[in-house]
Amino acid sequence: MMLIKDIISIICPEILLLIALLIAILLSTTKFKNFIWFTTTILMLAGTVYLLNNPIIKPIQILNGMFISDDLSYVFRLLTLIVAILITLGANKYTEGFIHKGEFMILILSSVIGIMFLVSANDLVTIFVALETLSLGSIMLAGYAKYDLRSNEASLKYLLNSAGASAIFLFGLSILYGLSGSTQLDDIRQKLIQLNSSGSLNQNIIVIALILIIGGLAFKLASAPFHMWSPDVYEGAPTPATAFLSVASKAGGFAITIRLLLIVFGFSFTVWQPIIIIISILSMLIGNFVALGEVVNKASIKRLMAYSSIAQAGYILIGIALNTHETVSASVFYLIIYSIMNLGAFLCIIAFGNEANSDAIPDYSGLAKKRPLLAFAFCICLFNLAGLPIPPAGFIAKFILFNSAFSTGNIGILLGSIALITTILSVFYYSYIVKLMVVDKPSQIVLNMDSNKESLGPSMELNTAVLISVLAIFILSVTSNPILQRTDTLSKTIIYTKQIVSYRIK
Repeated sequence: MMLIKDIISIICPEILLLIALLIAILLSTTKFKNFIWFTTTILMLAGTVYLLNNPIIKPIQILNGMFISDDLSYVFRLLTLIVAILITLGANKYTEGFIHKGEFMILILSSVIGIMFLVSANDLVTIFVALETLSLGSIMLAGYAKYDLRSNEASLKYLLNSAGASAIFLFGLSILYGLSGSTQLDDIRQKLIQLNSSGSLNQNIIVIALILIIGGLAFKLASAPFHMWSPDVYEGAPTPATAFLSVASKAGGFAITIRLLLIVFGFSFTVWQPIIIIISILSMLIGNFVALGEVVNKASIKRLMAYSSIAQAGYILIGIALNTHETVSASVFYLIIYSIMNLGAFLCIIAFGNEANSDAIPDYSGLAKKRPLLAFAFCICLFNLAGLPIPPAGFIAKFILFNSAFSTGNIGILLGSIALITTILSVFYYSYIVKLMVVDKPSQIVLNMDSNKESLGPSMELNTAVLISVLAIFILSVTSNPILQRTDTLSKTIIYTKQIVSYRIK
């Protein structure tokens, strides 16, 4: 029997987040609300240090099997905390002008707690409650600037689309419960394999359940053709909220996608593989081509990053679609690197927006003349998102992912080829932003900035977050091997039960 102290030791990071949330709620109504970001950062940093000092030895289930601590949850809990710390630092200056400043940290903490429990969920009820905790917090974050009509519109669109996706996802989960009579993922997997082996598994029902579940998950990942909400929401939401949706929320979505598809539905690989392949291809094509159009039309840089995010989701889905140890490891590795470089890009957008109060692409023209350090940091993040070896962190991640795809056969060659071609497209629109900042004449907005060439911006906390992100990209360029070894271990601990069966819709 597991003691209370053992349970507390396993969920210590989540407990620290709950303490931070309680402190934030208490301080938000006092004159000390400006210290919420500091206490939040310290407690999240303590949770990060705790995880680093207590690596996973073997999978452990607690709370009657509803929470599992394994390699998959460990990697994503650690990634979530690091991303949340940087977003907290980056958002401090942005929220200064709001009366309800403390509410932003409360919503961030609530959403992060949702992600932490989502990536460790081993039960259908836990999955849905954690997912809705994340979704509701994200919806309110999108509408945080409540006197801004664009923010209101973003929140309403996200709410309506999220409600529909949650209903579809919940319907799929209810079918799983009906088939297995259990909400525990391990029990569901064993029962489905048993029914499949005996020939009593209704093929039509399992196909319907998979379509519903994948549809709900694809919405959370903002992957095509379930991406309709993301450009408008990304553009209208406050930029720190957009950064959170693009990085932390997406990481949580991928974690639960891996747990459900590869572990629970590993036996029905032939059913869901074509669906994931189609979603991956559509995401790569639509994301990159429309992002190119956003640059040509000189639209909002946040819309550009939204379509870029859709394309990146397509790349990450390659590893899941091919479902081998190598490709899954490569996808998780790519997701980790992508999270850092994408977050760095958004932090630079926040820094520019704080001074310029604009997210229009033409307004970035000539930024290097007034803010060379900020332009340099943004260029590094964009080059890595494009997969260029400047420095090679993004290039290494894409090379490992594409190489693992090409080595898996015809389907892998198809996906790898499309990924390679669309990556070449992405080089153009990322490089265009770089050229705009470095080569072109300064825009009027840039000319109105203070001439402080030694500074990234007026916020010390935001400057620290940008610096950490850029340094992390350089460090990952030379020390990527330990992370790759960790993701390789993670992929090997996932139970692959590919009992391939020919499914025919009757």
